[in-house]
Parts: sequence; structure tokens; C-alpha cells
Amino acid sequence: MIAKTIFLETIKKMMRNSKNRLVLIVALLGVVIYSGVVLPNSESMDTVDMERLGIDLLGNKGLMESQFEKGTTEANIFTGMSTYEMAKSNFEQQRAFIGAVNTGDARRFIELNYIPEELAKEIENHYLKNSEEPLKDLHYDRSNKQLRLNSYIEEVPNITFHLIQEKTAWQQIHLFLLRIGPLAILILTVFMVSDVVTGDRDARTQKAGIPYSWRKYLAVKSAASFCFVCVFFLVIFCWFLLVNGLLFGFGSLALKVPEYTYSSDYATNNAVFGLMSIGNFLIQVVPFIVLFIFLMIRLTVLFSLVFKNEVVVLILGIFAVVFEKIYYSRRMRDIFGIDLSFFPQTYMDFGKVVSGEKNFLLNTDSITAGKGLLVVGATILIIEGLLWVTTKYIPRQRFVR
Repeated sequence: MIAKTIFLETIKKMMRNSKNRLVLIVALLGVVIYSGVVLPNSESMDTVDMERLGIDLLGNKGLMESQFEKGTTEANIFTGMSTYEMAKSNFEQQRAFIGAVNTGDARRFIELNYIPEELAKEIENHYLKNSEEPLKDLHYDRSNKQLRLNSYIEEVPNITFHLIQEKTAWQQIHLFLLRIGPLAILILTVFMVSDVVTGDRDARTQKAGIPYSWRKYLAVKSAASFCFVCVFFLVIFCWFLLVNGLLFGFGSLALKVPEYTYSSDYATNNAVFGLMSIGNFLIQVVPFIVLFIFLMIRLTVLFSLVFKNEVVVLILGIFAVVFEKIYYSRRMRDIFGIDLSFFPQTYMDFGKVVSGEKNFLLNTDSITAGKGLLVVGATILIIEGLLWVTTKYIPRQRFVR
């Protein structure tokens, strides 16, 4: 009965908390702004400038006709093609590409697989300037994209350009979890629960005399916080699915996304590139989300007992989330001789872990989803042990006073 009262009181307190309400409002509005304003105007690096392509089309058409009228259609001894043949080939590809875009024929668009030469060079230059391993990363992204698009031809009856651009709801959720999603989820978790325990110090008289075990009390508050955070993210998830789905289509959990399997001969072995369904991706990601949310909640409880200040708890919690980013390097394999796969922070990019991208980036095969769950689970047990010791030396009366 007391546990139920503590649980409900914690939930109500978190619901009434002004900062939590602000986070909810900002998140709901953020979904609308992103889906309604940002996403419609976003373009991928390989988006073709149709106006520029139209000019090139006219240029190739004029060159082709000019060469034909002059009768200079013989092949060049160096290239094996005449200027006429090159202009004709470019003209036909460009005309077919423009036709596919103008008629909305997404299937034909994929089959053409056309990228203007100038755009291809711009993409290569972008990788050369912004990537630590440009050729490797370019090959990785191109291979994954081509596999993904080819899977649509084989498995999707009605292909749309939103599908190709990965703007449908399920595809966006996959990309979110693959990119900034893990950090956003964990930082928001810390932000919402940082004052759950320290807030008791504002009601010292009431909290000091609760006839309930101190450890159990903290466990119940942790459980309530966990439920609140999970429901919060579930609401945001459903809201995004609805808004983005209505604007760009919902997509399907059966849609394929990249999956990388590390091999030492990856440079010449295209078998390392594979596909998995979005549904399978989410099934493997959800356990990480659940475990990491619980881990961060219990870690904030530990910080709260030791430092007794919600601002300090918030700062330390966020530091724990972003810690890997401080030392991260694609050439780093261990910390003090211990393989990175044994550290929980390695798995905070759980989207990349599940997809295999983490192994690709670090050029290793040691970081797997199964191992990650074991490491995170072991970390939770260590934190539970530290909490047991801490509550012994910092009892309720000492904490609230």
C-alpha cells in the first residue's frame, strides 16, 4: 500500500513538474515543425538540380544534332566513342531521368540509377573534405543505398519518391535511432529525472519519517520514473508516427535497411553489405532503449544521494551520456588495453551497434548487439551494488537533512 502511494505520488509530481511539461510541449511542437517544415525542404547530398540538368540536356541535344549534321560520328581512337555517341548517350539518360521525375515514376527512377557527372564529383569532394576515410565511407554509403533501393524494386509494389528519400514515418524513426536518437533519448531521460530524488530535500519533515525501507523507497521512485519516461517517449513516438505518416506516408516495418557484417577483407568483399527489415532493427534496438533508460535513472539516483543537488546530478548525467564523444576516434580500439566492446558507453549509439555501422566505423567485429546487452546489464548490476553500499552510508535522515 505504501509502495503504491509512493509510486503514484512520484508520477503525479513528475507530471506536474513545469520542466517536464515544457519538454513535452517542445517535443510535440518539434515533431510538427520537423515534419511540416524541415523535412519537406530537406534534400540529400545526391539530389539532382533539375534546372541545371535541363540546361545540360539542351546542350547535349544541340551537340548531338551538330555532330550528326557534320557527319562526324566516327569513334575516337582514344575513347572508343565519338563526340556524337557520348552526347547521345548523355541526352538519352538525362531525358529518361527527367521523364521519370516529371511523371512520378519512382520505379523507373531507381532502375535508371543516374547521377550527373558533375554531381558525382561534388559528392566525392564532399567526402574528401569531411571524412576521415573518404573512399571507404563513400563506398559504404553508395553500396548501402543501392542495396536498399534495389530491395524496393523487388519487394514494394507501389514505390514513391518519399520512400526513396526515406521520408516515410517508419524510415524516419529508423534514421532517428541511427543518428541523434540515442543521445536525445538518454539526455532527455536525465533531464526529466534529475530532481526526482533531490526534490525530497524540499520536504524534509515529510520525507524523513516515512515508515518504509530507504532502499525500497528509492526503488519505487525509480520504477515510477521509469514508467513515466517510457510513457513520455511512447507518446512522442505515436505523435510522430501519426503526423509524419499523414504527410509522407507510414511506410512499412517490412522495408529493408542496411546491415553491415564486418570481415577483414571488407575492401573486396561485397558480402559484408546486407539488409534487414525495419521491424527486425526495432526489435533489437528496443531492449537497448529500455536498459539504458533504466541505467540512467538508477545512475541519477546514485548521483542524487552523493551530491544532493539536481543541477550537479543533471550535469554529471549528461556527461555520462556524452562521455564517449570526448575520446571517440575511428582509430581507437581500446581504453588502457581493454577492448572498447567491454565499456557500456560504446553501446549508447545502439542504432549503429544493431546495424553494424559501429563495427564499420571502428574496423572491428567485437561490438555486437548480444554482447552489448550483456555489458549494459552488467553495468546495471554494478550500479545496483554501488546504490546498496551508498544507501547504507547515506540513510534517509542524513540525505533529507
